[in-house]
Amino acid sequence: MKKQLSNNFIYGIYTCRLLSSVLNRTEPLAMPEGMTLEGLYAYEKEQDVTNMAYVALQKLGFSADELKKFQDDYKLNVLREARFELGGQQVFDALEKAEIPFLPLKGAILKNLYPNPALRTFTDIDIYVGDRLDDAEQILFKLGYEKKTDYETNDVGYVKKPSLHIELHKDLFPDDYDFEGYFDEPYKHTGLKEGYKYYHLYRNDDFFIHVLCHLYKHFTFGGCGLRQYLDIYVMTQKMPLDMDYIRKELRSFGMEGFLDTTLKLNRFFFDGEKPDDELIEIAEFVFNNTTFGSAENRLVLDYDKGHGEKRTLWGNITYFADRWQLKYSQMKPRYKVLKYLPFLLPFCWIHRLFAALIFRRDTIKASVNDVGKMNSDFSDYVNHIMEISNAKIKKE
Repeated sequence: MKKQLSNNFIYGIYTCRLLSSVLNRTEPLAMPEGMTLEGLYAYEKEQDVTNMAYVALQKLGFSADELKKFQDDYKLNVLREARFELGGQQVFDALEKAEIPFLPLKGAILKNLYPNPALRTFTDIDIYVGDRLDDAEQILFKLGYEKKTDYETNDVGYVKKPSLHIELHKDLFPDDYDFEGYFDEPYKHTGLKEGYKYYHLYRNDDFFIHVLCHLYKHFTFGGCGLRQYLDIYVMTQKMPLDMDYIRKELRSFGMEGFLDTTLKLNRFFFDGEKPDDELIEIAEFVFNNTTFGSAENRLVLDYDKGHGEKRTLWGNITYFADRWQLKYSQMKPRYKVLKYLPFLLPFCWIHRLFAALIFRRDTIKASVNDVGKMNSDFSDYVNHIMEISNAKIKKE
């Protein structure tokens, strides 16, 4: 007997058909019987595509009142995109004037492949500046931005009121996603924007590789929803790509299988190609995620990175310890003394644990419960999805 498809699957596949009609300029399918606009809006809000779905739904005879929530999201993103376009260009020009090499990433570039840039939602502008991050930060301060966080990670966030957000990156990917060092020298894969000396842009094929690896990062960190697959689909439809080159480069660090899975999924999602049983399983995993996955997925996948898929008592103990032994960069904002005496880090770990035992017992209990979840059928399910998605990199 065939497994009954979930409501998320039904809403997800209909959402895909709506988005496809916008991209391919075809007539949208009528809403299936039993589906409601309220349910569709709630689902598409989780996937961050309500503004794009609005363009298709307008053609189906719904009243303005019925589509008000969709329309409000569409108008908001039109305003946001215009604000980000002007704010981003101001930052780009300032970095150019300061002779700081930089590379805009992801949404700031991808939006221009959509029929209307406002159809591609994003909340910040990502810019790679490498080892010039401190210099670039000073430029942002002069433009009125404030730092969002003191954490020292591979990216640092900045905000400018009322709603401009910039992320500066010193690395393209965190250490957990090395890709055999493929992205260690990003400017090897770029050219200069016409009329600029420091404004870099990815070459088309290399941009595709970067966006696919970004999807992979989210997929294997906590799962991801439709929007990132939509980006890949738009690139294959709108950009001239040399797939032989792309395959060769991805094969060099074991990602060709994940590429194949992604392309097959997109042919099912947006072209209506018939899927096999495994593809349906992967699709349901995607449809059940929000834009950036779920906390439950992250628990399982975070455990596996450092402790192996086989659950053991020692693995559970070390996983629990790792959750409390935060990195120096994460502990420094909590313990100001570390800025001057970094060798005190182990003592700060001990203090953090005992403080939690005394004042934050609920947090300790939640962590223990999370470790218990690692031994569940859900953990086996997530790992099964990773396996059949070719998300476990295997080099030839």
